[in-house]
Amino acid sequence: MTELSIGAGQFFSALPRAISGGLAGTVVFTLLMRFLAPEMIGHPMDIATVLGTFTGLGTPAGVVMHFLLGTLGFAIGFVIVGPYLPGPGWLRGVIFMAGVWFLAGLIAMPVLGVGWFFGGAREAMAALFGHVALGAILGMVARLPDRSIGQQLL
Repeated sequence: MTELSIGAGQFFSALPRAISGGLAGTVVFTLLMRFLAPEMIGHPMDIATVLGTFTGLGTPAGVVMHFLLGTLGFAIGFVIVGPYLPGPGWLRGVIFMAGVWFLAGLIAMPVLGVGWFFGGAREAMAALFGHVALGAILGMVARLPDRSIGQQLL
């Protein structure tokens, strides 16, 4: 019998490492957007404020949403998708988060009122840099097993 996902035991054993990697990556992402983005684009990129404004709950709630998404949301997604991506762990994390960056730029940012692809080319590149850093950390810390589609799971 073939499966298209990792087994429940492997999922739950990998999840704590992925959550740790997601937290560490989200901290680095946040610092990059706060301190490096202004050097690249002239202003910080503050997703927590964007989320807080969009929901009407304010920046503190936006910070919680930002860290929950980065720590839990991306960790869970990576544990599910990551084993099927090519390369070493850090590269799988980069590929995964590059996909997240693409979908965020195409769907989430316009919905949040930021504009297509983070509002401009320089903003998109700064955001991509942050997503790549988050992904590399997530992938290194999670240490997911390799799995190809169609591989038999016991």
